[in-house]
Amino acid sequence: MADVITGLLAESQLYRRGVKALLGDKFTVDFEAAGISDATRWPAEPHLVLVDDADGQDQPVCTALRRRFPAAKLVFLLRRSAPEQAIDIIRHGAHGVLGPQLSAEALVLSLRLVLLGQVLVPSFVMDLVHDTHAMAPPSLDELEATITPREAQILEMIVRGHSNKRIGLSLGLQETTVKFYVKNVMRKLKVTNRTQIAVWAMTHGCPPDPTASADPTLAAAKVRHLEVAH
Repeated sequence: MADVITGLLAESQLYRRGVKALLGDKFTVDFEAAGISDATRWPAEPHLVLVDDADGQDQPVCTALRRRFPAAKLVFLLRRSAPEQAIDIIRHGAHGVLGPQLSAEALVLSLRLVLLGQVLVPSFVMDLVHDTHAMAPPSLDELEATITPREAQILEMIVRGHSNKRIGLSLGLQETTVKFYVKNVMRKLKVTNRTQIAVWAMTHGCPPDPTASADPTLAAAKVRHLEVAH
């Protein structure tokens, strides 16, 4: 996609060459950088920025890129299958997280979907829910029929990554009361931890923190995963 200005942030030159080889002639990398300080000096705002997550500095990198290039789509490339990390990166404001087991075709197709407004997470994030309980989680309509307004409020704050203590302070509730509501939410979602709550929310179009995204419509986009297993 020659009309898409693309930036690539990765410390390793060899890694950058590998990514460009996978992209082929489908995406042209216009800007490259080995570090975030170099990337913020790119002369124009890219439409798409690919970030190698080798050093694990997701939040500061994502924050710096969103501040410098607020309209750019940010896609992080993971080197290992880490579901919790993938969810945190989306919470920080990225538009996509791609796992290590991608074919060239899946990579290109994933990036095209991001440019169309989809939020992408890898398939191993979805497996986090399906592998931990036999019963299927409820649909959004099914949950709305059973969840209380207070539980819905707490669900939204969990999705934003808030701790029980922070939820309690925000809502004027004791932490023990918050824990009671959180357990109710988990029971109704048929999950066992907060990470699975976040996965359910993303796969059902529930928005993360709106301050993390320059375009609020992206937060409500359906999650798709296009990872190819080896």
